[in-house]
Amino acid sequence: MLSANGRVKPDVVLVNSKQERHPEGAYYLEWREGSKRRRLSVGKDAADANARRQRKEAELNARNNGVHVTPDANGSPLSLTEAVRDFLEEKGLQRKSKTHADYATVLRYFQQSCHKQYLTDVTRKDLLAFSVYCREELELSPRTVFNKFARVVAFLSAHKIKVHERGDAEVRGVRARDLRQGRTEEVLRQL
Repeated sequence: MLSANGRVKPDVVLVNSKQERHPEGAYYLEWREGSKRRRLSVGKDAADANARRQRKEAELNARNNGVHVTPDANGSPLSLTEAVRDFLEEKGLQRKSKTHADYATVLRYFQQSCHKQYLTDVTRKDLLAFSVYCREELELSPRTVFNKFARVVAFLSAHKIKVHERGDAEVRGVRARDLRQGRTEEVLRQL
């Protein structure tokens, strides 16, 4: 509930068109992305909720005016679906249509094998599961699995997602023969 000056009224909600005080409640932001309704919990503090509301309004206004917006560290994390959409949009401007189509196919396969909601939740195990999915479910050759794996690594790197753990050797090039059955986990340790 907003006051006349545009600020969030602490602990006040609208129930059957009447204002009621409920200090046990929490604040949510609600908006639409296309036909989908989105809701985001922003906590129990009215001042924080108001600040988050103003940031979200600014973000939505910027997007409506064609400005690319990436959420800040305090905002909601970037969903995997949004990250893929943004990445493909950028690649569509930078690359030939065939390359863009390849990225679109690879990232669709990755989303089919990885059921994480947020990009920051993607781990090495998801990459391993992706290569197993390509090899066993899609029955792709080792070289094709390598190519698809490299595309996903490029996507994650573009979003500054590290797919290696501390102490792992960082290797710039990985050969296709290294992705033969049983060697995928070893390759992941090198990334």
